[in-house]
Amino acid sequence: MRKILKKIHLYLALALCLPLILQGLTGSMMAFRSEISDAIINYKYDFAKGEMASQETIIEIARKEVDTDLSLVPFKMPEKKNQAAKVRFSKNGERKPILEVLLDPVSLKIIEINDPRQNFFRLTKKFHEELFLSKIGKNIVGIFGIVMLFMALSGLVLWWPKKGNLKRALTFKISESGKKFHRDLHGAVGFWFMLPLLATSATGIYLIYFKSNRSSKIWHSIHDGSALGTFGETTIFLVGFLPLLFSITGIALWWLKKKNKMQKFN
Repeated sequence: MRKILKKIHLYLALALCLPLILQGLTGSMMAFRSEISDAIINYKYDFAKGEMASQETIIEIARKEVDTDLSLVPFKMPEKKNQAAKVRFSKNGERKPILEVLLDPVSLKIIEINDPRQNFFRLTKKFHEELFLSKIGKNIVGIFGIVMLFMALSGLVLWWPKKGNLKRALTFKISESGKKFHRDLHGAVGFWFMLPLLATSATGIYLIYFKSNRSSKIWHSIHDGSALGTFGETTIFLVGFLPLLFSITGIALWWLKKKNKMQKFN
């Protein structure tokens, strides 16, 4: 049974390592999207000092910059003074915005007007959620999530150490090389990140196949780590690099074993 599980784990990894790597890295990008966006705006623009204008005034100024037939999307005031007020508008009262007005909440100066659908992080999110393939893409991403969940659980079973070897199995040494280094790194990192890896995989599957409007926000906050603030977002950021790390160490381990067999055969 263990041999069969090992082969399934290996062949799934070899077949799907590239799409799983892309899913992971785009997830990492999304973890700090708000902070990165704010940092870019802060780099480009010096915010005025003083008291923030009222919500009504900010919306009124933003409305002057857009067509009258556009509807306001629910607006949230900036949490800090050196943060842009982002006023979004949509067509026909829809929730998805088609226009975003960024302005200084103190001076009320317009910083930028853009289409959020063409925003880098919006496109990254679209790829992460549906591979730019709408419903078909969502189903494919859902399958990736199921595969990742299986890989995590099967990896845990295959890694599980024999009695008395647990302490050694939980660590790896940089000084090691060859098969031992890759095997120890693959297993130890997988164990320590097992819970967040299972959480992101399971919540991703739920959001694609089972989500409801009522529970969607909660599951999203678990999936992107925001439920636990900066600690959670940092953890999810690191989890996004796991498919890359597992692919490198797993393929290296597979190749070294294959190489040794070939040398013995010769």
